[in-house]
Order: sequence, then structure tokens, then C-alpha cells
Amino acid sequence: GDVARSGGSKIFRLNKIIQDLRDRLPVHAEAPSEDITIPSSEEFEGYTKDNVVHVDGFLYTEDDVDELCDEGKLSRNYCLKCGSKETRPLNFISHSASVVQLQFLFQVLLKDRIKNKVVLDVGSRLGAVLYAGHLFTDAKKLIGVEMNDYFCKLQTEMVRKHRLQDRIEIVHDNLLNRGALVQGADIVIMNNVFQFFSPVEVQRQLWECVYSNICERKGTILVTVPSLQEQLKDAGFDMPSKKSKSKKKKVPAKPPGVAAATHKDEAADEAGPSIGNWSSWLREIEITVTGQEFVEEMLEDELEELKLIHVYEVI
Repeated sequence: GDVARSGGSKIFRLNKIIQDLRDRLPVHAEAPSEDITIPSSEEFEGYTKDNVVHVDGFLYTEDDVDELCDEGKLSRNYCLKCGSKETRPLNFISHSASVVQLQFLFQVLLKDRIKNKVVLDVGSRLGAVLYAGHLFTDAKKLIGVEMNDYFCKLQTEMVRKHRLQDRIEIVHDNLLNRGALVQGADIVIMNNVFQFFSPVEVQRQLWECVYSNICERKGTILVTVPSLQEQLKDAGFDMPSKKSKSKKKKVPAKPPGVAAATHKDEAADEAGPSIGNWSSWLREIEITVTGQEFVEEMLEDELEELKLIHVYEVI
């Protein structure tokens, strides 16, 4: 592997930003006026405000969470009945990419695609994607669009303090008003962006905005966590029937993590282009995750984090 998770000036600078953000935010890293809702999809069945804990994955690793639990600042379990010993594990959710995900994205997956490109982070929140993109790549410009005033001010403060303003721009607005940003981007990154923050009808409008401004931009890269298919389904879009999909054999990536081949659903041409029929306008880039990309040994949980990243190319 050639991606080091510790040491070096870039990691040192990123860790300084992380520490500054920790000093300014509570553990859950939510904005004072933020209203987070839990999606009603199958993936989050049984999740409630009582059994969910929001811990920002950019600010805190699993080891950090263990320390917070040991210090009594977080708990891993909750009582089913007040005062009883009957407990169940809490569900931990992060709304930011972790450092290891960001390194994998920028130093492996997009390594040969990002130089001199314009990157748009939709729902930039704390600015994790922007800081990492600035430090780990030669992207021409990194733009974060965020509608929460609190997070915009926080990002602006971090960018200025850590002297990243030469290539980072923060836009305080709703994406629905900024379709031109999508049109002007070479790479669009969307990490847990709509599901927890917008009702389904608004999610549909936001995805329609992305689709209408990107579908004819051949070669544009779209990065999503979780998969685009899952997010479109949760937003209520009609998805192609599984029965109509052709069987495809996956081709391993070479070197590890980097796309060696792409695939397109042959049924897409028959159905015609539409946002739900995603493979009529996108090609998912096949990637493999081995952990060999990193110098240090990877934990199983970290490998699973990397598998959540999906990369697509507009066709």
C-alpha cells in the first residue's frame, strides 16, 4: 500500500482541523437549529430518536467512540424500561465521511481523475470533503453548497484559519437554487446528503435538480454514499424491475480500489432515460476494496466503510 493514515504534513494539518472542530462542536456535531429525521426505509426499520446516537465519523474514529464511552460521555446501550437492567445496543449514525473513507476516495479512487478538476460537495456540512480534497489532491477548485447557516459559518472559519481559501469556496444556499454548480462540476460528491434532512417530496425535487443538470454532462463523475440506487428508491422513484436486468459478471479492479471496467444495464436502453432508470444515464464504476491500498492494517469495520462508497460516470 502507498496510502499512509498517519504521519506526514497533510495528515497533520487535517488532524488540526479535526481538533478545532471538536473544540467547537458537541459530540453529536449537530447545528443548534438542525432537525434530523430518520428515514422510513427498510435499512432503518426500528430506528427511533431514543435508540439513535449521532456521532460524526469525520471527527471521531471507533477508538475515539470507545474512549468517549469509557469517559461516560457516550453510551453504547439504552434501557428498554426506565430503571431496569434490560438494555439494547444504540444505533450509531454519522452524517460525514470518515478520514479513511476520504483518503480512499481521493488517494485511490479519484487519484487519476481529479487533477485540475472542479469538485462539488452537495451538503458540505462540516467541510470534511473540502478539507481532505484540498490536502490530498490537485483539484482546481472545491465547492461546498450547504443550506445551514451555522455550518456555512463554521466551514468559512476553518477555511480561513487553516489557509485553504485558495481553492475552496463555500456557497450558502439550497441546491435547488444552484443548478449551475452541478452543471459546472467535473466531480459531484453526495455523502448521506438528503435522507436524514428532507421529507421525501423535497428529496425528489433535489434529485430531479441533480439529474436535470448532470444527465447531459458526459464524463462527469458522481460519488454517493450510500448507493444512488438506494437513495433514489428511498426518495420514491420508480426503479427498473430486477427481472428485466441482464446478468453481468463483475470484473475485479486493477490495481485494488481503482476501476478497471464499467457496466451498463442493457435493459436501460429499452426503458428509456429517466432518473429512476439510473443506468440509462450513468455507468457504475466497478471497484474492489482489499485494504492493500493502505500502509497500515485495516480493521474489518473500516473495510466495510469503504464498501459504502459508490462511483458513477455520466454516459
